[in-house]
Amino acid sequence: MLHLEKVNQANWLDVIRLSSGSDQKNRIFEDFIASNCLSLAQASLSENWTTKAIYDDKTLIGFTMYGYSEELQAYELCRLMIDYHFQGKGYGKKALRQIVEKMQSQYGCSDIIICFMPDNTRAKNLYESFGFKDTGKTIEDELIYSLNV
Repeated sequence: MLHLEKVNQANWLDVIRLSSGSDQKNRIFEDFIASNCLSLAQASLSENWTTKAIYDDKTLIGFTMYGYSEELQAYELCRLMIDYHFQGKGYGKKALRQIVEKMQSQYGCSDIIICFMPDNTRAKNLYESFGFKDTGKTIEDELIYSLNV
């Protein structure tokens, strides 16, 4: 069963070894997303971000980071990545559902934003199928989508 767990001393090294593509391993900036290592560093510098490892039962399959973005003045799902070994199996949508529910219960937020590169069509299709809408705004060349929950 898919579930979110805190990134901790027992799993952090495995989390940073995850990659969105076999050719993206050990890169600080992957093609469409910052590495998990960079995300953990960013989260360690601000109390606004929550990091979670995504598991299917006991198998680590992904990573997420969410919280309040001072820059955007909104609650943001900042990172959602599924390791390339597990992509195309429906994990993204299941994880997205759990993350949105967690953000609602943790923050009581009614709107969640997500930003992504325009040419990341897989992410765009996933977010639109979940109900995220294009705000018509961008930040650092990324599209900003919003979900009213």
